[in-house]
Amino acid sequence: MMRAIILCASVALVSWTALLSAQEVHVTSENGVVTFALAAEKPYSLMPAGQQRTPVLSVICQQKGKKTGYTITFSPGGILSEQQYSTFGNSASLTLTVSLGGQKASTNWVAYGNVENFTYYGKTEPERIAFLRALLNAPNVVIEFTPFLTGAATSSTFNLTGLRAEFERHPECTIK
Repeated sequence: MMRAIILCASVALVSWTALLSAQEVHVTSENGVVTFALAAEKPYSLMPAGQQRTPVLSVICQQKGKKTGYTITFSPGGILSEQQYSTFGNSASLTLTVSLGGQKASTNWVAYGNVENFTYYGKTEPERIAFLRALLNAPNVVIEFTPFLTGAATSSTFNLTGLRAEFERHPECTIK
């Protein structure tokens, strides 16, 4: 009986540890740029029994003089289906459905350096700040996308509970 309890406790501890590590916010700070990166709760497969990919959602803040600039990026872990791309100036862009705080919305994203990373594109600075505030105040966000080669839509959930606390530890990232 005691061994069964210890075994159950060990399994629960290992499961809890895995859950916590998936929700951890990784923070890097270099040359006045602070990046907060969150891995999705679960990876997805590129093909049945194929390679696993874990999307990453990042918030980047950079102080420029007295102003702070914010960038929100989504890295799905690979190229997305061409059906999702359109053109935005000289850049590839796409519309992704995002569920935040129980609300679904179509959001615009623009290629960020390559077509495997995208940055949230709000039409105005207040719109970008509103999206960032929504992220900081929500328990999680779900982003829907279609990986290239699979043709099947998938979604990734990001647990945001630790993001606000980490964000507040960096006064250079304060939202005014």
